Amino acid sequence: MRVPEALVQSFKEDFEPILNDFLMNEGLLPEGESLQSKRFMTRSVAPHVKALSSLFNRTEGTQTDAIDEESYWTGSGSPKNRKLAYFLSFMPCNLFRVASVWAELNRLGFRWPFSPDQDFKGIEFGAGVASGACGIVAGERFAGIGLPASGNFALIEQNKSALDLGTKWLHHFSGQKLSVRPFHRRLNLRERWLPQAAPKFHLFVMSYFLNESGIAAEELVPSFLEAFEHHLEEEGLVIIVEPALRLQSRKLLEFRKALLAHPLVQSNRAGLRLLLPCLGHQACGALAKEDDWCHEEVSWWRPPYLRELDSMTGLDRKSLPFSYLVIQKTRKPLSEIFPGLGGPEVKRYRLVSPSHSLSKRTSEFFICGQDGKRRARIDLGILKAGSPEPDRGSILENTDLRGDPALSQIDSSEVVE
Repeated sequence: MRVPEALVQSFKEDFEPILNDFLMNEGLLPEGESLQSKRFMTRSVAPHVKALSSLFNRTEGTQTDAIDEESYWTGSGSPKNRKLAYFLSFMPCNLFRVASVWAELNRLGFRWPFSPDQDFKGIEFGAGVASGACGIVAGERFAGIGLPASGNFALIEQNKSALDLGTKWLHHFSGQKLSVRPFHRRLNLRERWLPQAAPKFHLFVMSYFLNESGIAAEELVPSFLEAFEHHLEEEGLVIIVEPALRLQSRKLLEFRKALLAHPLVQSNRAGLRLLLPCLGHQACGALAKEDDWCHEEVSWWRPPYLRELDSMTGLDRKSLPFSYLVIQKTRKPLSEIFPGLGGPEVKRYRLVSPSHSLSKRTSEFFICGQDGKRRARIDLGILKAGSPEPDRGSILENTDLRGDPALSQIDSSEVVE
């Protein structure tokens, strides 16, 4: 991904005052300068951040298949400070992750497929404190695809306290431009996600949603497709963002695999197209090995208070890893959806690892495409003048390779800008 500078910079100075005003209005901060108080942050916030980080970032080999979301808000000490710690430390990061996915749609030329005069309808499943919906707002603000200024978001969340806070936060962060409809509900993901009489939406958002489910990926597909078929408008979008941890990332990849294997998708009756990050329906290269997984990583300017909080807790959120999928309900070809890409005959790959410099002219990385995942090297001199150097998330087109998947040489290629 190449996140636009305007979005990266927007959290450096502008975000903290907006957040501070909201937290003061909600009585979650004792005074206006609390975020700058080392004593308050050290005693009232940092211990909860450490506990939550330990919960979320399970050590490899001891990861459970799911997290009970109620445990976000419970634990030792003050429930108020536990909520504040989550909101200060994890919400902005998750918001930025979703905004980055929106920005990637913008970079590839995607345009909102509905009338600009039509109010949009979005829904966030497992909304928590509305990090996903706010991420859409931030993405559109700094890397817009034409989302109308007016619309509404439905928020579905099982924790009443989180739902109330998220509803108010989305109102505050969006500048009151959106109407928000909260629904306090626990979803049974093996059954119907929405009532039969529920309307259709233009946008489904799921941020760290599968992470909280212990249900096997293939068991989620039928109920997801039911919601997709009956409650997503034609040309509508689905955005799913999940942790970059190995087990959780692979769960998303298994969900993708099971989705593509379903008869509704195989027959194209669902009109489902996987857009990002894979740019196609090929078999997942990361699932070929049990110890492999696929994730993106983006950099940003953390809010000043978050830089200090990271220092207190030993965390480092200068860069944010995550796994994601973007799905559209459409029958359009990829080259029409993303006008910056070539047609179906183009040999296309995406970098799925950082690029490592072997010399001033040569780089090595892993790429994934229609023929799977492979390690590749490139002489940067073959790229056209002014072209950005390939890095994680970059898309290569018109690519000629020689060699086998263990190590291939790129003889010619173009970096999609």
